[in-house]
Amino acid sequence: MEDRRTARASADQNVRFRVLAPLVLALALLLSLYLVTTYRAFTSQREASLQQATETTTELLRRATEDNIATLGSLMSAITRDPLLEDAMRRQDREALLARGAPLLQELQARAGITHLYFHAPDRVNFLRVHQPYRFGDTISRVTLMEAERTGQPSVGNEQGPLGTYTLRYVMPWRSGDRLLGYIELGKEFQLVASSLREAHAMDVAILVDKKYVDRALWEPTAAEQRLPPWDTLPSIVAVFSTAQALPDELSARLARQGLDLDEPTVSVQADGRVLECTLLPIDDVRSLETAKLLVMRDVTGVAAAARAQLVAGCAAFAGVSGGLLAMFHVLLGRIQRDLRERSRLLTSAKECLEQEIEVRIVAQRELEGALGASAAASQAKTESLAQREEALCELQATKRALEQQLQTIERQRVTIRELSLPIVDVWDEILALSIVGPVDSERAADMMDGLLRRIVDAQARWIILDVTGLPAIDDEVAARLARVAKAVRLLGCDCIVTGISPHIARAFVALGVELGDIRPLRSLKDGIKHCMSARQAAALRSTLAT
Repeated sequence: MEDRRTARASADQNVRFRVLAPLVLALALLLSLYLVTTYRAFTSQREASLQQATETTTELLRRATEDNIATLGSLMSAITRDPLLEDAMRRQDREALLARGAPLLQELQARAGITHLYFHAPDRVNFLRVHQPYRFGDTISRVTLMEAERTGQPSVGNEQGPLGTYTLRYVMPWRSGDRLLGYIELGKEFQLVASSLREAHAMDVAILVDKKYVDRALWEPTAAEQRLPPWDTLPSIVAVFSTAQALPDELSARLARQGLDLDEPTVSVQADGRVLECTLLPIDDVRSLETAKLLVMRDVTGVAAAARAQLVAGCAAFAGVSGGLLAMFHVLLGRIQRDLRERSRLLTSAKECLEQEIEVRIVAQRELEGALGASAAASQAKTESLAQREEALCELQATKRALEQQLQTIERQRVTIRELSLPIVDVWDEILALSIVGPVDSERAADMMDGLLRRIVDAQARWIILDVTGLPAIDDEVAARLARVAKAVRLLGCDCIVTGISPHIARAFVALGVELGDIRPLRSLKDGIKHCMSARQAAALRSTLAT
């Protein structure tokens, strides 16, 4: 008895092991797949994020530069129209020019961050530096000024100075009638343009320049004032401007090895417990030289922490669910094993009864075999009859499917005909045209109104042309339907023009007493389009004047 109990316990453990061991392996495999898949997803997402960060930062820098160029152009136009400045320049009165230009530069610096204002003679000799009035008389050989002298047109671009910093310069020839008074030059330090990125988008920026293009003697006083990294921090690069107190060590190591030409435009580094996305963007130079780059640093610590937390939470949830499943299976397998033992006992007793019944049924089977032989012939006849009926049923089903396909084709053709009967055309922005061809019944009028109102809302149209050239005849109902369509169009704030009214339709309108109201009738579709274009231009002019 004791041996039997031991054997049963051993069998129970063996069953549990054979079931639970593969389950544990499967769960471990699923966990491994989850970790690998999640890691790859995070890696792919990070690479996509880095690519998007590069494109976004490039676009932000481009927009900031374009906005500043547009601002400089607007300010330059206002300066060239100043009569006091023009009179002082014509008389070559430097003191009068400075008296007018100094407060003007202060105002421009406060409003738009302008840091440089020059007045040059026609031979490119500097007549006045408003920001440094004690310096004048030197010949200016900057690219932007020489380009303006060569073309006679405004010239704009970033130019690098001896400190390695860039200045966005806008130079315009200054004329009084046919006489060239000289050249006016406005300048805004590029670091102010770069600083706008930090103010608008919460990111640190730095301008990194190749040391070959920087005068160290002039750079060191500025570096001490702005607390820039020391000259020897990097072997071939120096920072001429930075909103961050120091560059991340990992990024500095990469810059020390590769210079300004990193393997990737955007890299992710860690510094002081933060994760930073660092992007190097080229700075457009009028000389087409790549001597410096703009470093943009974004703090993405929150994003990285969220990704790690998501991974840990997923692993913890998986571990909890797996443990619960294992415990549940362990209990269920014990219950199943007990049920199996009880059923095995019942099956043994039932087996003995079945053996006796089998002997009785063998005798009965032999008796049935004779009866089955007799019924086989009858079954064969019935089988042939059922086969014939099945063939007939298949033919009926094939005929039914053919009829359903024909009905679907007819329905599609009907929908197509309804769409073709309402040819609504976008003639121009805010202008739609609907050519009515053929008779207009109640169903077509409803479709016409629904389709036209939807197109007016989608296209934000302000004028709609109803061309009735193809309308064969008109009666009370047709006239009333057209009037309802025009009224609905007016309720949406859209002017309605009816064109192509033939003589018999005109007589019908008069005979039926139809009031056109706000509907404007014109002779042809061409006249309707001309009217709408004129009204659109007039509306645009009024809007411009109102602005």
